[in-house]
Amino acid sequence: MIEKIALNIVTQMEEKGLIGNSDKKFYEYALITLIERVVTVGSILIIGECYKRLLFISLFLLFFFFLRERTGGYHAEKFWHCYFMTNMTCIIVIKMADILAENLIFTYVILVISAILILGIGAVNHPNIAMNKKELKQTKSVARKNVMLEMIVIVMISGLNISKLYVSYLSMSIILCAFLLCIAKIMNQEVSVG
Repeated sequence: MIEKIALNIVTQMEEKGLIGNSDKKFYEYALITLIERVVTVGSILIIGECYKRLLFISLFLLFFFFLRERTGGYHAEKFWHCYFMTNMTCIIVIKMADILAENLIFTYVILVISAILILGIGAVNHPNIAMNKKELKQTKSVARKNVMLEMIVIVMISGLNISKLYVSYLSMSIILCAFLLCIAKIMNQEVSVG
């Protein structure tokens, strides 16, 4: 369905002379990716609103995307698998964050373990990206810096005695990234560089 919509839009753009035939595949891919992201993030925000956690899930998404962009991790093969799993994961994040907010010591333990995993692994070289050795090294370095920056923010929020929910939702972003990194490793969903 999304592919058909994107193809239709790109075909119309080509017919109106806005793009050339040689650029068609690029625009199809870019538009499909954009539509999928809008649909997915829109669904997550709707779920957040349904659970009366829109602000918290929005902050979670900011932290999660900031880190996930560099760490990579498990990816589903098809959009609809990804979409379903993402929405289910969102509900799990909301439920878990609410539970973790009640026991911050446990949250900190899981958070530190997750941060150590990300610091150790850095990033996964997914087949769709297939980074070279230099790119992978750079990506791992940025991922490690990002997780440290997020940890500093969480420590500051904890020290300021701001709502425990902020700490738990922001912690869940790091915990989920670490989990997805481990799943990608376990499932061998990466390419090696020579």
